[in-house]
Amino acid sequence: MRAVIARGSATESLERLGLTALVYMPFRVFFSANLISNASWFIFDSAINTYVLQVTGSAGMVGLAAFIYTLPGALFMLHAGILTDRFGARRLVVIALGGGGLLILFIGLLATWGSPLWIVLGLAFCMGILQTLGTPGFISIVNDLVPPRAISSAVALTFLGFNVGRIGGGIAAGFLLAAFGADVRAAAAFAIIVAGILQGLPAFPIMRIKVHETNARTTEISLVRPLIESASYAFRYPTLGAILLLSVAPGAVGLAYQYMLPVVIRDLGSSPNAVGLLYAGGGAGGLAAGLVAGPLMQRLGHGRALFVGLAAAGSGLVVTGAVGLLPVAIVAIALTQAGFVVYASSSLALVQALAPARLRGRLTSLFTLLYWGLMPFGALAEGAIAQQFTSLVALVLVGSTMLAAGGLALLFRRQVTTLRIEADGRSVLGNLQGSGLGSDAPIATA
Repeated sequence: MRAVIARGSATESLERLGLTALVYMPFRVFFSANLISNASWFIFDSAINTYVLQVTGSAGMVGLAAFIYTLPGALFMLHAGILTDRFGARRLVVIALGGGGLLILFIGLLATWGSPLWIVLGLAFCMGILQTLGTPGFISIVNDLVPPRAISSAVALTFLGFNVGRIGGGIAAGFLLAAFGADVRAAAAFAIIVAGILQGLPAFPIMRIKVHETNARTTEISLVRPLIESASYAFRYPTLGAILLLSVAPGAVGLAYQYMLPVVIRDLGSSPNAVGLLYAGGGAGGLAAGLVAGPLMQRLGHGRALFVGLAAAGSGLVVTGAVGLLPVAIVAIALTQAGFVVYASSSLALVQALAPARLRGRLTSLFTLLYWGLMPFGALAEGAIAQQFTSLVALVLVGSTMLAAGGLALLFRRQVTTLRIEADGRSVLGNLQGSGLGSDAPIATA
């Protein structure tokens, strides 16, 4: 009896804190594995970009390298959504983590041996393909791990894990990049090896999760027609379409700032291993936002929270670039990452709530394409701007672009601010015109 009461008390406490998803064991396993995986990505990002900067001395080459290994997201993200709908999220997440970990490990060994940069970046491109394969599944898997009332909490906690990983990965990257003293190039190669090991390990616990995948699995063989169907659905319902389209601004130009952080550290006149401070600062902001994102979305409404997050992210980047001081940059990057967490959590929660089950994987992957998949183009552009001017100028331009995009969205589709997902996860309130909610009829395509 006491054990039952204790479990009930713990459940109530988690729900009061907006951490409802942690009540469910399958999600707890996924959340723990996700922390390790996310830490490995930030170790890899900081290490590979520091390695390229040490080898070439060029900010433009850092942007080009990030473009190469993130390009698969733009090329294959929608198809990854189709595969997610067809084969299930868990299977693709396991393949992505296990295969990606092995490739990252090999990249680190090649960097240690001094292999030509084009070979290292070619393998990094292949690693990006595997990462893309699992990306939609990392979001849509929460529908299989928790009941509908906990989905908003699960999405927010998934992004919280992303930022806890940023803290751990950023701190670890700082130590690893200082491990070989003045030989930053060798330290970066070693850090890549560590990232590969950490990337592969989470595949094992996720593989053992027992889930009941309720989403309909497509039997389509075509890789084109389902994409047209999901894009047509978004176009048919302009409120949902506006949510998806707005993600281009933070995705194509905003999120790529993280690839420039080694260059930002150089332009701030700090030591290369200080890049861990910026990653950790961003992680701290994201962690704080992840803890309050669920209650914040319920209090403000998911639509309003979307714009609040976008404004915070854009303002943080402007302040980082305009002030140009390391202590200020750490705090401003924290604000930036907090904004991205609130923005992405509220946007994805709305997309998942408004999407019909048969298209959820594909619409999630469409959002993922526009939000994460376009980062390579932002990395390429920011690298070119940083090479021509400085990375600080690039950050000011990026933040200003995001703020302008949010203003235009408010001007032309203000009804997004009225949308709110009820606490049970089953109902959406607000001006639902053009949202597509409840429409699950097949859509005619040309």
